[in-house]
Amino acid sequence: MFETAETPASRIAGAAALLADVRRGRRAPLPGLPEALRPQGIAEAEAMQLATYAALGWSIGGWKVGRAQGRPIAAPLPATALAPAGEATLHLPLGAGMELEAAFRLTRALDDAALAALRVEDIPAIADLVILYEWVETRFAAAPPASELEKLADCVSNGSCSFGPPTGAWSWADVETLEMRLSVDGIDVAHHVGPHRSMPLAELVLGWRDRCRAIGHAPPAGEVVTLGSQTGLLPVPAAGGLLVGHYAGRGSLTCRIAPLGS
Repeated sequence: MFETAETPASRIAGAAALLADVRRGRRAPLPGLPEALRPQGIAEAEAMQLATYAALGWSIGGWKVGRAQGRPIAAPLPATALAPAGEATLHLPLGAGMELEAAFRLTRALDDAALAALRVEDIPAIADLVILYEWVETRFAAAPPASELEKLADCVSNGSCSFGPPTGAWSWADVETLEMRLSVDGIDVAHHVGPHRSMPLAELVLGWRDRCRAIGHAPPAGEVVTLGSQTGLLPVPAAGGLLVGHYAGRGSLTCRIAPLGS
């Protein structure tokens, strides 16, 4: 049933069923989507995201923004896998990756009228700036490499996220040029200083706003929008360890990771 797709609707449904099965643990990671189910553009890949969420019964708790084919995109994050970082040890699957990011978390809900009127410069007044770890888990096998659109259909390989408390009053200048450092058990493994790696950020924020409006999503207070990795995608150490992500001038976020797969 997953191999035949004569229309965009059946292509979307078939790809979503496969991706949902991998997320449930019913299938091994895929060597790419079957040719008949591969998204034919950004719109189809984004529809596959929502169809996968529908198949899993998931709701949207946040977004990761970025670019695909040179265009701004916003991929949903599941509410069930987006949580404040705490003292409890995290358990992640084998092969998990990690990224250290800056994100904003809404302090009030936005209906469609508020979204329509929203300007990028309004965000610091209605959202907290937080430090965030994205835990990366792909639904695809390592080889052959998945295409950019297949990765987009898979919500850009998101697994879960852990975010910290508000870092204080902020402006976009605090995000557009920044310094972030990631250490594991006291050893630095990544360091970025300079312009945000996803500049210009304004078009990504507007892309998120427009995606919400296009699908009729009204972001509630507490929804998180993460702006992209400043450390690159790194493997989580198989033995686990103590991670400390430092955002110069804004604080640090600590997470303890158990041995992977435990």
